[in-house]
Amino acid sequence: MAAQVFLASADGLVSAIPFLAIIAALAFLVAILKRDKRAIGGLPVTAKPLMTNAERRAIAHIEAALPGTRVHAQVSMGALMKPRKGLDRSTYFKTFNRFCSKRVDFVEEERATGRILMLIELDDATHNRRSDQDRDRLTTRAGYTTVRPPASERPTAESVRRHIGNALGADSSNPGLPAIGRRPTQAA
Repeated sequence: MAAQVFLASADGLVSAIPFLAIIAALAFLVAILKRDKRAIGGLPVTAKPLMTNAERRAIAHIEAALPGTRVHAQVSMGALMKPRKGLDRSTYFKTFNRFCSKRVDFVEEERATGRILMLIELDDATHNRRSDQDRDRLTTRAGYTTVRPPASERPTAESVRRHIGNALGADSSNPGLPAIGRRPTQAA
C-alpha cells in the first residue's frame, strides 16, 4: 500500500515537471524584463556637445581672466550644494531634488584649495530672467557669487574681465584680478 502511494505521488510529480518548468521559465523571463526596464544601457540616446559655441568662446576668456584657477563647465548644482543640516529625510530629498539636476554654465575654482570663487552664467536666449533671479537667490544662500554677463554683450576678454572684476570688487583693468570671492566657500 505504501509503495502504491509512493508510485502515485511520483507519477504526479513526473507529470507536473513540464508545468513547473514552464512556470520557472516565465518567472525568469519576467525577472529579465523587469531588470531591463531599470537598466539604462538600452535607452535611445545620442551624443551632444558639452558646450554651445558661445560657451566654448567664453571659457577661454574666463580662464584668461583668472589664470590661477580651474574652470569647470556644465556643473550640476547637486555637486555644488546640499540641503542644510537638520531636515527630516523627506524634506531633505524634496529639497535636493528641486535643484540637483540643474546646471551652472561655469564654476571658477581656486586651483590650490578647491574653494569655489564664483559661478558664471552666460545669459542667452535659453535663460528666463525670473527663474535666473530665483536660481541666483538659491546659489547666494549656499554662499556663492554668480556672475552673469548679459546676453546683449558677446563675451570678449575685456567684457569677461570686467564682469568678473565687478563681482569680485576688483579693478577690471588689472590683469591679475584677485582670486577671492565676496562669499568664499570651503572646499569639500
